[in-house]
Amino acid sequence: MNTKLEQKELWYQPYKNPLTFKTKIRIQLWIIIEILFYKYTPHGFSKLRVLILRLFGAKIGKGCFISSKAHILMPWNLEIGNFSAIDNHVYIKNKNKVTIQDYVSIAEYVLIFPGGHKVKTRSFEYDYTPLTIKNGAFIGAACLIVKGVIIGEMCVIGARSVVLKDMPENTICYGHPCKPMTERLDKEIFEKYRYSYQ
Repeated sequence: MNTKLEQKELWYQPYKNPLTFKTKIRIQLWIIIEILFYKYTPHGFSKLRVLILRLFGAKIGKGCFISSKAHILMPWNLEIGNFSAIDNHVYIKNKNKVTIQDYVSIAEYVLIFPGGHKVKTRSFEYDYTPLTIKNGAFIGAACLIVKGVIIGEMCVIGARSVVLKDMPENTICYGHPCKPMTERLDKEIFEKYRYSYQ
């Protein structure tokens, strides 16, 4: 006997994976290198980890620290400026481009997801939207930052915040969802030094 599910056309329609065969091979190769070499580099060997990431297409400036316990899905979709830091257990699921500018600090257990699904479509296909964290920003521990978000210059995101939209420059923001609460620096000081990162 046919069920109602079998009798009706399903609203959901599977979609074709947009990742090419070449990209899938590249991801698998990176996973092998990450497991065998990247994860086991000593804590102080950040320059070696940066070199490995660059070999896989990441664009990383000078003086950066990246933890051996940070996981980056696709290094070739990552761009980091100068003197930025990514701490333990940060997960960057960058199927699309993630840009982290100068003097940015990302604390432990932060999740950065620059993509997501188009939930109103029948195919539920993936939506690739770039994500940017601007100069001097600080991201507190265990935050979630999602697709298309821009974290403004010198912005602070408080621990365990869920960032669903752009956060303004020079603000302290926190919450679930994350909201701007107050200015970080005196306005005159911010305007005086804001371009010193560039």
